[in-house]
Amino acid sequence: MKKLLFYCLIATLLMASCKDKTVKKTAEPLSAVVVTDTSLKWVDYRIGELPPMGYYTAFDSVIKKWDIRYKRVNGGCEVNPVEQHHYEKDNPKYFAVLEQRFGKDWRKRFDAEVVALDKTIPRQYELEKQY
Repeated sequence: MKKLLFYCLIATLLMASCKDKTVKKTAEPLSAVVVTDTSLKWVDYRIGELPPMGYYTAFDSVIKKWDIRYKRVNGGCEVNPVEQHHYEKDNPKYFAVLEQRFGKDWRKRFDAEVVALDKTIPRQYELEKQY
């Protein structure tokens, strides 16, 4: 009985290893390759003073709503072109992905949504202070 079980196991392993292992590879469109690159993100190199109260809250809320991969880097008060290029070099690739997802005018609509939300946030802070 043990020999029969042993031979069945060996036969099963041999049959499993003899299957056709060739993989037919089809060419993927370039857009599919770009979209699947999860290392891309929008890196925003910020220079100078901080924006008005509530702007970052509004901006981050819209980033989350639109499901955009984003990283903010504070560059300080002086522009360092080498450092800025280092951080923002892949932005055009990711912006192409965002244009594909949201349309050509995505940035204009994004900024408009941030501005609209930013106008409501200071009022919310004022209402919270009253209570």
